[in-house]
Amino acid sequence: MAVETPDYEVLRHEGSFELRRYSGYLKANVRVTASDYGRAMRAGFGPLADFIFGNNHVSDRISMTAPVTAGRACCQKIAMTAPVTARHSEDEYVVSFTMPSGYSLENLPQPNNTAVSIESVNAHLAAVVRFGGRFSGTKAAQAQAQLESWIEEQGLGAVGEAVVAQYDPPWKPGFARRNEIMILVEQA
Repeated sequence: MAVETPDYEVLRHEGSFELRRYSGYLKANVRVTASDYGRAMRAGFGPLADFIFGNNHVSDRISMTAPVTAGRACCQKIAMTAPVTARHSEDEYVVSFTMPSGYSLENLPQPNNTAVSIESVNAHLAAVVRFGGRFSGTKAAQAQAQLESWIEEQGLGAVGEAVVAQYDPPWKPGFARRNEIMILVEQA
C-alpha cells in the first residue's frame, strides 16, 4: 500500500540532490522542546498521530502520509504558532504531518488538542538531498552542509531553514530507509 506524499515536480536532479516545485498542501503541526531533531520527532509524533487517529472534532481517522518533518521553530511559519531552528541544549522545533490531498481548510477535521495547529502551505521551491539509513544528527548535519553547498553551486538562494523529512515507519530496516533535508529556495 503506497503512502501519499506531497505533490511536486523535479526541476533539477543531480545524484542525491533535487530542486523541486511543490504544489500547495495542508499540514498539521505541533511545537515541542527538544535537544535535537530526533528527539523532536519522537516528542511530536504522538500528538500528531493522536489527531489523525481520531482525536479531532468529528472523530474521523485521517490517512497517514509521508514525510514526517521537523524543523527549528524560529524559522518556519505556522498558523497561529511558529516555525523551526536551534543549536542550544534544548530548542523549540515544529514537527509536522502532511495532510492527505483531498482535504481543504474547510473540510479537514479540526484537532481537539490545542497544541496541534493546521497550516496551509503555498506552492514553493525546495532544494532537497536524500540520504538513507537510520536517522542521526550527524548524518543530518553532513547532508545539510552538502545541500547548502549544492544550493550555492546551483545559483539558488535559501529562503528558509533546513527541515528534516523522514518517510518510513520505525520498523523499516535502516538500509531501506529514506530521509531528506529540505531547504526552501528561490531562483537567484
